[in-house]
Amino acid sequence: MITKPSDEEVKAAAQVLQKLEPGFLPFPIFHEVARLTTTPIVEIVPLRTHQGRTEILLLKREADDPVWPGKLHAPGTVLRATDTLQSALKRVCDDELQGVQVTEPKFVTNILHHSGRGMEAPQIYWVEVLGDASGVGQFYDADDLPEDLVRSQLDFIPQAVRAYQAR
Repeated sequence: MITKPSDEEVKAAAQVLQKLEPGFLPFPIFHEVARLTTTPIVEIVPLRTHQGRTEILLLKREADDPVWPGKLHAPGTVLRATDTLQSALKRVCDDELQGVQVTEPKFVTNILHHSGRGMEAPQIYWVEVLGDASGVGQFYDADDLPEDLVRSQLDFIPQAVRAYQAR
């Protein structure tokens, strides 16, 4: 059970937070902020058409991931106080998709959902994978998603797939 902090504890926590620069937060602080607030997210659903079927490129989270160890996921990022939308989209494409050739991100929708680490307000985009993605992740049939997928991503992957198919 969480106990309410004293006024002195709140003041001490605020004084520590004042020392942080806007942008990337140390994980223990990010984790607690994400638990307490709604976090803005950018999600990119990488898709392709292969042998007449829509496939999604899913990446595997690290085994020591504190929230979703070893789970498959569509790439995304938390919007930082220092970000623009373009810098966040670029970070996903460069860091998570490791420069795999994709189309420009196409906006799908905004949602509000609980991700497992807290409430999130993601902006959902799809991209079409044009280049070789070996070594980055694995393609799966978009109509038969794997069981070890981060479950909260089922809140938006089907919408992105429909938008891609309707293009």
